[in-house]
This record gives sequence, C-alpha cells and structure tokens, in this order.
Amino acid sequence: MSANLAIDKATFERDGYLIVKNVFTKDEVEQIRKEAYASAEQDKQKNLSFGYNPKLSSATYFRGDVLSKPQLRHVLLDDRIVQIAKIILGGDPVYFGDSNYQIGTGFRGYHRDNIDRTDLTAPDWQGEYTIIRMGIYLQDHKKYSGGLKVRMGSHKKASGKSVFVDSEEGDVVVWSLKTMHSGNAVRLNFAPNLTINRGGIEGAIPAFLKKDQQRERIILFMTFGLKSKHLDRYIEQYMLKRKEVLEHLKSSKLDNEAWELAKQKHVEVLKVIPEYGG
Repeated sequence: MSANLAIDKATFERDGYLIVKNVFTKDEVEQIRKEAYASAEQDKQKNLSFGYNPKLSSATYFRGDVLSKPQLRHVLLDDRIVQIAKIILGGDPVYFGDSNYQIGTGFRGYHRDNIDRTDLTAPDWQGEYTIIRMGIYLQDHKKYSGGLKVRMGSHKKASGKSVFVDSEEGDVVVWSLKTMHSGNAVRLNFAPNLTINRGGIEGAIPAFLKKDQQRERIILFMTFGLKSKHLDRYIEQYMLKRKEVLEHLKSSKLDNEAWELAKQKHVEVLKVIPEYGG
C-alpha cells in the first residue's frame, strides 16, 4: 500500500528527527498490536525472549530481527516505511538486520546510537551521515509517558534542547543515529511538557505523579541506510563487534517468503554475517 505522506526532509535535516503523521490507520495499529503479542508468544516458546535488570527495564525483548518474525515482517517492508526511508535517505534504502520489537517499559537515559558518540571530529561526523532509525510506537505518547525525547539538532553538534516527540498512534518517528535521544520518557501530571533529563530520576518518580499509559507499551524499531563508508563502518565496527548483536543476527531465521517479500519491495537485504537468515 502506498500513500501520499507528508515527509518533510528539511525538518529532519534541521532537527535530526521527524514525526511522519498518520502513516498507519487506527485499525492497522490494533492489528499490529495483536500481531506483536502473537509473535511474542511464539518467541517465548522458541526461547528467544529475554529481559534485563528489572530495576532498569521491565520490558521484554526478543532475539531475531523483525524480518524474521512472520507476523511482523510486513510492517518493516510496508510501502509507506520504504517510502519514508527512501525520501529521508535520498536514495534506495538497504536493510542489514538491525531491527527489533519490545513490549513493556524499557531503559531511559540520553545516548546516541552511532559509533562516534562524543568525538565530533571522528569519521561519523565527516560528510553526510545516512543511517536512520524508525520507531513505530503503537500507543499515544503525545499525552502519555513512554515515548521518545530528543535533543534537537544534536546530530550536528554536541547537544541541543530536550523535547518530547509527540507521536500518536499511527505515526512513525525517524531519527539519525547521531541524534541524542532517550526512550520511555516520563510526562508529569502537573507539568506534562517538562522534560526530566536524568534517567535515574525519571525512573524514581512515583506512579501518581506520572501520566502513565492506559495500555501496554509496544514498539517496533528498524534501521535503514544507504550503501556508504558510514554504513560499512557501522556494520564492521559496531554490529560485528558486539556479542549481543551477533546473537541477534544469528537468531534471525528467514524463510523464502521473507527474501521474496524484500525483493518485491526493492529493498536489498545485506547478509552481514554468514549465519544471518539461516
């Protein structure tokens, strides 16, 4: 399904992130939520589900990328997602196994996802950086906690103003891997637009002070890039040097349907390690 989406690349380039409004309908959001729960049950039976320190994250995570999940792969390769990636990147996007989904409340704290996170003279900061991440938040974060915060313009400088990303059901959020961001943002009942920029403090706020979600938090993350020195370096120096990423890739078993769907959507899938895809 294609759509005439309002994809403002200039805003993305200025701020380092963008909300693309109304990508999915309310009915589609409800269907994807059901598919996420069904996928989670299958992943639990396959011993692919895991958690972290419950003091830091109560979310459930799953090994294996979204393309390897039969119920969810259609989201990653949806024409609208591919269209967003193509316009923001300025060319045909490639996919390289970097995607996941999670259910529940996860980690907090500002960080970047690229390689050179603090040294702004390092290679990531030379030339155009074309690796983006998308988040499909399957609940309202314009009014409620659990969404994303970013530091505006931090894909070009050391930091920036902290703001909530006011995504609603059906929206897609896109950001540069160089943009400073923090997940699971807390909104306060008495000051819903005040950002609290220390993860430890956010996590200690009692429930009665927060504008908590009325439904369980579910998110799909997916990463696309253009073939470039930046992408080669990200794969070689980040993905292939992290044990948890390698386990994630090895757990990504793709059937013929997955490969064929990617081919139909004209999305090249890079086999970054021999074990990826099975």
